Amino acid sequence: MAKIFIVGGPGSGKSTFAKKLSSELNIPHFDLDDIKWINQTNNFNVERPKEERLKLRDKILAYNDNWIIEGVYTNDWIIPILEKADRIILLKPPTMVRQWRIIKRSLRRMLHIEQKKYKENLITLFKLLFWSRSYDKYFPEILEKINRFGKKAEFIR
Repeated sequence: MAKIFIVGGPGSGKSTFAKKLSSELNIPHFDLDDIKWINQTNNFNVERPKEERLKLRDKILAYNDNWIIEGVYTNDWIIPILEKADRIILLKPPTMVRQWRIIKRSLRRMLHIEQKKYKENLITLFKLLFWSRSYDKYFPEILEKINRFGKKAEFIR
């Protein structure tokens, strides 16, 4: 069995790494953005009600013997994921690397070169870049949570 949680800031490579690992190990991959947000084509960042979000999280944990879950979140709603994970991987590339990846990905989506889950534009790009820069202040919080789980945690720069 493999239960892997990958966490890191926007543009850290979580989704790319999770998809590759999912394909290699032939186990399902879940993106916490799909649980946290109701991303529809016409709406961007409509937050899912907390009760519904927790039910979706718990369903993944209860009905999958193997999984890769990835996301940016440091809130306490990820604690059950950390508890059930066999391995926790924290990605932390330099902020400028993350910023560049966000710009590149967003432009590819806006130019319809890459599939997108939701409507993306320059306003959403700038909001994501701003949030990405502020993400580093949450790093000590996520590191503290992950350190509680000792040997199953791994830090990758």
